[in-house]
Amino acid sequence: MNVLLISAKAEHPNGGIAIWTEHYLNACGCESNLSCDLVNVAMTGKRAACATAKRSVKDEIARTRGIMKQLKGCLNKCSYDVAHLNTSVGTYGIIRDYMLARKIEKKGIPVVLHFHCDIPSWVTNRITAHFLKRILIVSKMNLVLCESSRRYLLDRFSAESVKIPNFVDGKLISTPKTVRPRIQNVLFVGRVSAEKGAGEIYKIARCFPDIVFSMVGEVSSEAASWKCPDNVKLLGVKDHSQVLSDLDDADLFLFPSYTEGFSLALAEAMARGLPVIATNVGANEEMLENKGGVIVPVGDVEAMKVALEQMKASETRQKMSDWNRNKVRDQYETSQVIRFLMQCYKNVMRKEIK
Repeated sequence: MNVLLISAKAEHPNGGIAIWTEHYLNACGCESNLSCDLVNVAMTGKRAACATAKRSVKDEIARTRGIMKQLKGCLNKCSYDVAHLNTSVGTYGIIRDYMLARKIEKKGIPVVLHFHCDIPSWVTNRITAHFLKRILIVSKMNLVLCESSRRYLLDRFSAESVKIPNFVDGKLISTPKTVRPRIQNVLFVGRVSAEKGAGEIYKIARCFPDIVFSMVGEVSSEAASWKCPDNVKLLGVKDHSQVLSDLDDADLFLFPSYTEGFSLALAEAMARGLPVIATNVGANEEMLENKGGVIVPVGDVEAMKVALEQMKASETRQKMSDWNRNKVRDQYETSQVIRFLMQCYKNVMRKEIK
């Protein structure tokens, strides 16, 4: 099976689609019946160094031209069974992705559209909605990360979709974790910002002064101006091996984000056997099923405090720890997901033959 992958690839991936792409390409190298050519849509210019940098029209035009040139080169040199197009539904991105999908469709290659976000959180204007509607017409199969995205596509656009998790490297699944008698260290991994729920973590930390709240990730400019509680440790950006070490040292993973798709940070915390408190956004609830942790409403500090109190019992946390490791091994490990993805490709190809 020959696949044309349109996705972002970075030399040092630190999250999102770039990590997914790395997993996918590695899996292709292990699958004898799967080959892949990549059209790299990674950011260029200032935004390549800092994703939050101000968008430059000049950089975006140059980026789009480069992407179109890559696509043309691939389409001219090779034939493909299917094209896998990853999108995060940003306003500029969805327009570009529609243009790419149309060029691929004209070559007679079926397009599998993969949404790497919680779609309703990103469709914030008419332009995005318009091009989303148009690209859905081109797509032969839609892959989504969570139930809210599936319902949104069906209710608003009458478009069917298939839920698929992100990859988790099987090597990251830890041996059984023996939990401590009491909670000493609560961990958060992600951008320290209001959108990720950092403000709620600060408030909870003040209610539990005997617990250390460690936060790994870039500190946003807004969060840098907040008064940090004495028991909150801002650890900054770390490499992946250091993050895994922090996960192993923690007793609980706190993830009060306002928006998610399928969080790799959460999945890796589960793989390392951490019980979790997370908000009811994206795939969080589907991942934990109220067995690997406690789901709370977005912004509800009181509910998070109650959840933490409930999880002080070591027996409760031990059951959650074991359940999370098993869930990742059985459903999210890379080989499991790539097999499911290949079956999706085959289904699309069969439909095209008919």
